[in-house]
Amino acid sequence: MPSREWKDGLLSKTMRSLGEIADTNPKWLVMDGDIDATWIESMNSVMDDNKILTLASNERIPLLGHMRMLFEIRDLKFASPATVSRAGILYISDTAGY
Repeated sequence: MPSREWKDGLLSKTMRSLGEIADTNPKWLVMDGDIDATWIESMNSVMDDNKILTLASNERIPLLGHMRMLFEIRDLKFASPATVSRAGILYISDTAGY
């Protein structure tokens, strides 16, 4: 039976921890894997000018100026136009075409 009790996931714990470190050395969050249509939409607020992750618990975790996110994905099949417009995209071919 679901309790509906909020539990932090890996990304929210990591973003919060990195934001609490006192120095301003660059911090990179690297996500490697396929995009899920549900969670990538919740990343739009992090990828736009607000740079804030809003959790289901209504907590807001800022992506500070010295923090960056990198998504390494196979394709954009499940990304909406809103997500694509917020992302800087680098395409690297797996063929020898350069």
